[in-house]
Amino acid sequence: MYDPGQLLAGHRSASMLTRLVERGGRPAAVSPTIPLRAGEKQFGWFPVDVIGDDRRLAVVTSQRLVLGAESFDLRSVTGLRPRPDDWSLTLDIRGRGTVEIVGPWVPWLSVVLCAEIHGAAFPPGYAPVIPAPRRARRLVTVQ
Repeated sequence: MYDPGQLLAGHRSASMLTRLVERGGRPAAVSPTIPLRAGEKQFGWFPVDVIGDDRRLAVVTSQRLVLGAESFDLRSVTGLRPRPDDWSLTLDIRGRGTVEIVGPWVPWLSVVLCAEIHGAAFPPGYAPVIPAPRRARRLVTVQ
C-alpha cells in the first residue's frame, strides 16, 4: 500500500507540472541516479507497481523509461493512456507490447513522458478530467 501523503504529493506534483507544461515549460532535470547516455537528462525516480509483475524502481529520462532491469526507449512508445484518477498509465511499446504501471507518482511520470514525447501535458486526443473551479468560501470569525 502507499502512504496517503505520497498519494497527495504525487497528485499535487502532477497538477503543478501539467500547468507548467501547458504554459510551454519543461520538466526539470535532477541529479542522475543511473548512468546516462550522451545528452540524456534524468527527471526522477520512484517505485511503481507493474501490473502482472512486482514493484520496481522507475527512472524517467529524456530518452527512456527504465523499469527495474528493463529499459524502453521513448522512441519505441507508440501509445500512452494515462488514468490519473487511478494513478496508472498504460504504455504501448513497439516490440514489447503493453506495460501498465501504477503508483502515486505515475500521474507525474505520465506528464513527463507526454512532455518529452508529444511536447504537451497529455497525449493527442486525450481529454483530461478538469477539476471544477474552487468556490469562494466565506470565512467566519469565532470570538
